[in-house]
Amino acid sequence: MIEVIVNRASHGIHEISISGHANAGAYGADIVCSAVSGISFGVLNAIHPLTGITPDVSVAQEGGGFLKWTLSSSEDEAILEKQQLLAEGMIIALLSVEAQYGKYVKVQDDKWQGGV
Repeated sequence: MIEVIVNRASHGIHEISISGHANAGAYGADIVCSAVSGISFGVLNAIHPLTGITPDVSVAQEGGGFLKWTLSSSEDEAILEKQQLLAEGMIIALLSVEAQYGKYVKVQDDKWQGGV
């Protein structure tokens, strides 16, 4: 199962971690894993072009995979808002995958728990 954990602070999302493997299909043909990877890497690849911030990301292949994005701090409120909006969009997209494939993906986020 893929587990998405969202850690929030008073200013919004602080960190998003994604770990595990869906095991919804054969290796290389798992559409659930592909969906989660496409959403998360798509958003992460958009951060620098849209905000100028290089995202703080850790990844590992062991244990089915691991990705952690720690959101950056900045003096520029507009950049922080853009980064938060991208992060919230990532979570909502991952919740959509969970709604369809909840047997394989679990999102833990106090803000959106119970659906969008």
